[in-house]
Amino acid sequence: MEHKTVRQSGINTLSKAPRKEKEHAYILIDNDAMKLVPVDKRILNIGLKLDFKLFSIHEKTHMSLFLQAHSVIDEDKKQKLQHVEQVYTLESEKDKYNNFLESHIQDIVRDDTLTLDEKTDIIYEATTDLTKELYSNPDALKNSHLTENIVRPILETILYNEDTISSYMKIIEYDYYTHTHSLNVSVYSLCLGAELKLDKERLTALGKSALLHDIGKSEIDPNIVNKQGFLTDEEFETMKSHPGMGYEIALKYNINDKDILDGIKHHHEKVDGQGYPENLSNNSLGLFPRIICVCDVFDALTTRRSYKNAMHSFDALMLMKTHMSSHFDQSILNTFIRMLHD
Repeated sequence: MEHKTVRQSGINTLSKAPRKEKEHAYILIDNDAMKLVPVDKRILNIGLKLDFKLFSIHEKTHMSLFLQAHSVIDEDKKQKLQHVEQVYTLESEKDKYNNFLESHIQDIVRDDTLTLDEKTDIIYEATTDLTKELYSNPDALKNSHLTENIVRPILETILYNEDTISSYMKIIEYDYYTHTHSLNVSVYSLCLGAELKLDKERLTALGKSALLHDIGKSEIDPNIVNKQGFLTDEEFETMKSHPGMGYEIALKYNINDKDILDGIKHHHEKVDGQGYPENLSNNSLGLFPRIICVCDVFDALTTRRSYKNAMHSFDALMLMKTHMSSHFDQSILNTFIRMLHD
């Protein structure tokens, strides 16, 4: 599809609104203030056993225990959850909560009582939490199932539902954090890969590669990664080391799929040979880097930073199609544009 055929009215509906930030809370236990982290009550279904405590605000005055650890959600507790605005668990038990998310997020895909919008919202919230933990602690990659447990429910919604990209576009986070950006790029890449008719095995690998494309930033000084403004030339050179670092991290944790490694290491290459780290061009670039590059740039342009506002989707695509056209595989970019437009 040529650029001139992209109608602004179709794409502009995909402009982005901020999601409400989750609020933490505290509870006094033996006179010590213990930090609480939010739990998504929508994933707490009847029959599930929780290995962590649940707390709720009692009569809007103080926090109280809602459910003891090692308890099963029964019909009575599920009913009461409907009338509780927010539930929490102890920060010290967050690993148990994350393990619970990993184990049960796939159940959301199969829940016929939920609409597609509800499913994508719950899945995005859960995978955001898991991706944040992964980027905070890359040692989590020792759990060989973690990336697949993040990618799988997203992929399932894409493969078995129409209009999935529109549903995710409504709820994707557009304030920049490395983990949310990486999750967004994985969502876009999976949708784009499906448009390109990749099979399920390749799509799973693509989703993992996109999810981990910026994992190398975990090895860079956070003051540079999170700098509130433009980077100096020296800082930018440091940042340019993240694809290679990500490649090494992936190897360290026995990720040996060549396509996954290719996407991590070469997502900043450009078809005109002006990218990094190896100045690859055109036929030297594999499919995964070509896909991830398009999705990476689009999400970066449409995300708010301290020094810039988010661009509308239409404006971002216009920029990519004109001034940045030499960066991308045009066939893949055109498919991406058509996917968002349709």
